[in-house]
Amino acid sequence: MSVLFFKPIARKAIWGHTLVKDYFGYDEFPLGVGQSWSFSAQEGASNECVSEPYKGKTLLDLWKDHQELFGHPNEEFPVIISLVGPEDDLSIQVHPDDEHAKMIGFKSGKNEAWYFIESKENANIVYGHNAKDEEDLYRYINEDKWDDLIRHLDVHTGDFVYLPAGLLHALRKGSVVYEIQQATDITYRFYDYHRKDSEGNERELHLKQAINCLSYNKEDMKNNISPEMTTFDHYEETVYISNDSFTVTKLEIDGECEYISDNYQLATVVKGEGKVDNVEIKVGDNFLIPTNTKVQFGGQMTIMMTTK
Repeated sequence: MSVLFFKPIARKAIWGHTLVKDYFGYDEFPLGVGQSWSFSAQEGASNECVSEPYKGKTLLDLWKDHQELFGHPNEEFPVIISLVGPEDDLSIQVHPDDEHAKMIGFKSGKNEAWYFIESKENANIVYGHNAKDEEDLYRYINEDKWDDLIRHLDVHTGDFVYLPAGLLHALRKGSVVYEIQQATDITYRFYDYHRKDSEGNERELHLKQAINCLSYNKEDMKNNISPEMTTFDHYEETVYISNDSFTVTKLEIDGECEYISDNYQLATVVKGEGKVDNVEIKVGDNFLIPTNTKVQFGGQMTIMMTTK
């Protein structure tokens, strides 16, 4: 079995325009797309396979009916993988952890991670807050001291940032991002800069739910990750994180090489171009490497991969 390619799914957003469409060569996308789902097995929003013998099947179909490709029977599909290109700052958000998610009927919470494919000079993100506890948090809010409350983290091209559930966070314009998130698609909007629509209305917030999920653990706001890089013939492999939620790996291909993983990999080309098993690939291409499958790469490119 060779690799299987999947069509991206366009996701419109008020902070999107043409960046995702142009950067990743998704000419079929309409205007206003802020992110593209590279891999999703959500009901009604699952990527279509474009490779034989599964052409026309969705990723969800394959996960349910062809576990020989994955090797994880009796499990839920774990993640949503996105390519994100914000052309305005996103609202500030928080996601529930396992405890909060299970209280509202979901099987798991929502941890996230971002790999910065490209970032402009002086780019940053919202990453944490300065409140000591809930009483202190309400003091900031009631006094409208949002700038004093919110922490920022500088980001650069090639950075990797982990966002555990409960962390206050937001992408800002100036970056193109490969995003990994657990498949529990819950987001609570905490603050949106008092932005108003054409009718003068501010966007809906979910302040109560967000505060119920919010972490005050300052260790979670330090982005303490320990990437492990291994050099092979004609490629480097960097494992950024491996936990109960997901494992995220970067392959830097430089020439002809052979790659094999004992687990399935959801792969996306984020820079450069080349070949996989003699099929030409370029930025924006998304393919599944089935479990225990040996593949041949060639070219100069960066591939991000996620599995669990």
